[in-house]
Amino acid sequence: MGVIWTEEQQKVISLRDRNILVSAAAGSGKTAVLVERILSKICDPKKPVDIDRLLIMTFTRAAAGEMKERISAAIDQKLYDNPDNEHLQRQTSLIHNAQITTIDGFCAYIIRNYFHMIDLDPGYRTAEEGELKLLREDVMKEVLEEAYAQKNEKFLNLVECYANGKTDDEIRDMIYKLYDASMSHPFPEEWIEECLRVYQVDNVEDLRGTKWMTLLWNAALESISEIEELLERAAHICREIDGPYFYETALESDSLLLKEAKERAAKRDYNGMASLLAAHKYARLSAKKDLNVDEEKKKQVKDLRDTEKYLWKELEEHYFSQSEEHILEALKYCRKPLEGLARITLQFKTAFAAKKREKNVLDFSDMEHFALEILMKKEGEDIIPSTAAKELSARYEEVMVDEYQDSNLVQEMITNLVSGWADGRKNIFMVGDVKQSIYRFRLARPELFMEKYHSYSLEDAKEQRVDLYKNFRSRREVLSSVNYIFRQIMGEDLGGITYDDENALYTGASFPEKEHVVGEKTNDPGNTTEVLLIEKDGEELSEEESGNQTVQEQEALAIAQRIRKMVGNEEVLDKETGRYRKVEYGDIVILLRSATGWAEPFSQVLTSKGIPVYSASRTGYFSAQEVVTLLNYLRVCDNPLQDIPLTGVLHSPIVGCTVQELAILKSRCPDGMLYESLCAYCELEQAELTEEEKCLQEKLCAFQAQLEEMRNLSAYTPVHELILHILSETGYADYVKAVPGGVQRGANIHMLVEKAMDYEKTSYRGLFNFVRYIEKLQKYEVDFGEVNLADAGSGAVQIMTIHKSKGLEFPVVFAAGMGKQFNFQDINSRFLIHPDMGFGVDVILPEKRLILSAVHKQIIRRQLQRESLGEELRVLYVALTRAKEKLIITGCIGKLPDVCNALSVYMDHEEPLLPMAVRGKARTYWSYILPALARHPAMQELFHEYGITERPAVVCEKENAHFTVHKVTVAELVQGEILGQTDTQIQEKFLKEWDSNRIYDEEVHKLLKKRFSYQYPYAYLRDLPVKVSVSELKKRSWHGENDREEALFSEPDIVPLVPDFVSGGNEEYKGAARGTAYHRLMECLDYTAVDSESQIHKQITALTEAKKMAYEEAQCIRIQDIMTFLHSEIGQRMKKAFEADQLYREQPFVLAQSMKNIEKDWNGEETVLVQGIIDAYFIEDEEIVLVDYKTDRVRKGEEQHLIDLYHTQLEDYAQALERMLQKKVKETCIYSFTLGKMIPV
Repeated sequence: MGVIWTEEQQKVISLRDRNILVSAAAGSGKTAVLVERILSKICDPKKPVDIDRLLIMTFTRAAAGEMKERISAAIDQKLYDNPDNEHLQRQTSLIHNAQITTIDGFCAYIIRNYFHMIDLDPGYRTAEEGELKLLREDVMKEVLEEAYAQKNEKFLNLVECYANGKTDDEIRDMIYKLYDASMSHPFPEEWIEECLRVYQVDNVEDLRGTKWMTLLWNAALESISEIEELLERAAHICREIDGPYFYETALESDSLLLKEAKERAAKRDYNGMASLLAAHKYARLSAKKDLNVDEEKKKQVKDLRDTEKYLWKELEEHYFSQSEEHILEALKYCRKPLEGLARITLQFKTAFAAKKREKNVLDFSDMEHFALEILMKKEGEDIIPSTAAKELSARYEEVMVDEYQDSNLVQEMITNLVSGWADGRKNIFMVGDVKQSIYRFRLARPELFMEKYHSYSLEDAKEQRVDLYKNFRSRREVLSSVNYIFRQIMGEDLGGITYDDENALYTGASFPEKEHVVGEKTNDPGNTTEVLLIEKDGEELSEEESGNQTVQEQEALAIAQRIRKMVGNEEVLDKETGRYRKVEYGDIVILLRSATGWAEPFSQVLTSKGIPVYSASRTGYFSAQEVVTLLNYLRVCDNPLQDIPLTGVLHSPIVGCTVQELAILKSRCPDGMLYESLCAYCELEQAELTEEEKCLQEKLCAFQAQLEEMRNLSAYTPVHELILHILSETGYADYVKAVPGGVQRGANIHMLVEKAMDYEKTSYRGLFNFVRYIEKLQKYEVDFGEVNLADAGSGAVQIMTIHKSKGLEFPVVFAAGMGKQFNFQDINSRFLIHPDMGFGVDVILPEKRLILSAVHKQIIRRQLQRESLGEELRVLYVALTRAKEKLIITGCIGKLPDVCNALSVYMDHEEPLLPMAVRGKARTYWSYILPALARHPAMQELFHEYGITERPAVVCEKENAHFTVHKVTVAELVQGEILGQTDTQIQEKFLKEWDSNRIYDEEVHKLLKKRFSYQYPYAYLRDLPVKVSVSELKKRSWHGENDREEALFSEPDIVPLVPDFVSGGNEEYKGAARGTAYHRLMECLDYTAVDSESQIHKQITALTEAKKMAYEEAQCIRIQDIMTFLHSEIGQRMKKAFEADQLYREQPFVLAQSMKNIEKDWNGEETVLVQGIIDAYFIEDEEIVLVDYKTDRVRKGEEQHLIDLYHTQLEDYAQALERMLQKKVKETCIYSFTLGKMIPV
């Protein structure tokens, strides 16, 4: 049965000849629809398109690989249904060259094909993150040293103002930050110049026209609106029967200030607003006492007024603390240092680019900019597509971009240039969901998506938008709870899009009813979204404490207890069988905003509770014990006079010294470094030592000898080979695989070997540089993360970051860490950058030793904060939409009574979308979720517990969302622990009293006996090769006898690199290369130009110049040997065959042979594949003559020896030819160049 597409999905599949933006909600099947659109274009009966004429760009390599597999499988299926379709047959070969790739992959493709347009060496490679960091640091040092030497006034001004303390680290960070931000723009230099224009405003009129001043007034109006709401609420309480009516006078005074402020804001009177706020004196609240007035209401009004006063103060301090003239002066003070910053950043950009060119490496931003340089030229404000862009544009029928919401400006321009943009064709197809744009830290611009979202038509048009809103992933319960929360917290002002009916999630998946319980429907309480508030006894969860492990452990403990209740009791739908089964550990995922400081304690707590857990962490590689030990060994290898690494190695399983033994070593030989003590200890007389000390000396002497060997090896051995040798000689590789978690540990060590191999490809060499390289990686906090093993998480609870979970789905999701503070570190730094508003800094006056807050920086900070909060909203949306059947939201929370009182303020708010005053001041995910839940009936029980009895306003009623809100106290957690420990103790007692001699269950005993006594019946096949070469067969038939022929050119010998002055010349090399040289010449010999030695010499020279033969190999050939062959009878026959086009040379073959024919002792019926290369054969009188060249050193009269040695090989060749050509081999012969004659076989 085929897939039934919805009307919207069908539109996406079938619309043609237009730009299409698909706004695809989470779980809406966008990948399936995209694949179907590609197939429909390939199989279009009117206008079929070849797959290589579509450009398909995705966000990750994994997504590109998966899409290619899906398309390939679908084409194969269609070809199976229609095997004679030539167009489909062609697609199966074209798919391998189709551009289904990432944006980086496509840029690399452009560079590979058009490198000549930018004078780039095509042999470049993509640099590793670690290598780039080292390179950046080296370049930065050079650039700063040069800048200090030049003593440029603007640069020195920059250093004087913004360097922190005795170092210039702050300046480095500013340069790096500005460089990285600029590289996300198509024209970095122009963008930096544009940013500087903010500081080049010279008069008040220009200042008032700037974009950031407009944003300043928007911020002021927002604060004024919030103040107005607070005053109305306070006045309303004062007018209630038992309200504090005597506070109204003060509130009226505040209302006058509000009125004045609104008037000045409407006129955009900046100086007037500043003077108004500076001069205002607040009226005191009346001290009148009235017993009829409710004290609680008095407190409420006081609190509201305090909030109002705080908002006025904040408005004045941040935005209206100075006059317009002072703002201009402040901008002028910042101009010179920032011009210095721009100049040095551009110098760094140039120097870094030159260094990368010198080493012939590129990073990802280089690829994008080089691709852009190839595709276009900029003349003034006009962008002129290049010939390359026109070629690519003509080639691609359609350009498809997946995850469009994560594009940046450079990628957008590249996409436009290779599409039909230049000649007016509309052929860009974009898919994305702005609600899932979570890569702002990678400088993604969701604004590009939103611009098209608003401008594209929903009707039939050349620029059309299609919305996919049906979710085919999750249960209705999950979707309704996500909708309920996000309708209240996501708006265009925060989050980038209004979460209305158009953007809500609608159920598309159907889940069968659970038949085992009578009358239970799909919306049973078992699938209700749960909210676990883990109370942190009266303590506020502060930013400093977010790294405090007790918070994480407490939450992990609550989750562990919930998982234990769930597993084996609750049910989920099995994807394979389509039936319900009990929840297993592998169905559950715990999603975290950040793995750092969270994943590890969670893993430890869950493991301690007997819950299998897998954490796919991107950190922790360099802290893994096996990696630490191996790196310590390498450090000691490089320089043993390092006490800390040496102590680590001695105490590790490699040497196995205990702490006590190390103390003995140092007490017996206290002088010098630890290595000197070790050497001295090894030289002590045995007679002086106790038995324990003798045992230690034996250990240390063995280690010293081994270390000396490794140090000698390290001088000339590649690092990866050295590591493998260390692992082999010390046995450490076997040890780590044997301990718990051995597979993971082994993979980590293998990764270090791979990193060493990658390092060898870089411009650095040797052990010293490798050790420095690793230390720099650790210094610059480059962490590869422990190796992710395939299927490592199956059968275990997975812990992963929300970012890593994007695009995945899980039956049960714990959205954890909701109480973790958002990371506003970047927003609070001294140097801020915004892509549209440029950069913001504080005003620093070194001569007056003053730091002043700049209004421009405050506006940028506010904008960045809003964008960060919007990003956090989208991250939360991604987390909650991963759940298929069950969503559980968890987090620690402090001072719950105070939180509930603060939440009660919004209970009567009737608009679904919460005010910006709530959303714009969020500090944790609870700051979003709890205000949204405040108006839900599920929170009422908790409110009642704290004496809050107001009736909430009814919002989002049509969602019919169900929540269960549960407060988890420490007492509950302890109680759960006690019960768990009791169960464990009962199990432990049972196991301790287990009688291993007693048979408890006869059937189980028999089954175990049968299983453990099983022997594999085909163990003898372990020695059977699947494929063997003819040379190996010859070795099998001549056991132990040396192979006297030099290797064929396809299997060159490994020649030891020994200098000529040691070996006495290159005779050995000549011996090894001779066979290769003769075979290569005979393969390429042109028999029409062999009349003289000079002609042969000319052919050899041509082969050398064409790099088909090495110069050293050419020197091995004796031309006289070739002339002798050509004048021989077989040579003349081969020449004749060549002229008749009947001579075939270097013919590869694969032949199935019975193993009995290869080994006489073999008893089975197995067959192996024999592969080889036939030197030459020719057709003569419709029969085959087989010739094999040999360069073995043999004497006259030893011809039979050659026949004995090679007859088996030649019989296989003959058999292969007869099977392939269906002709008889009439003659088989060996031509010996040493003897200069043909030997019939």
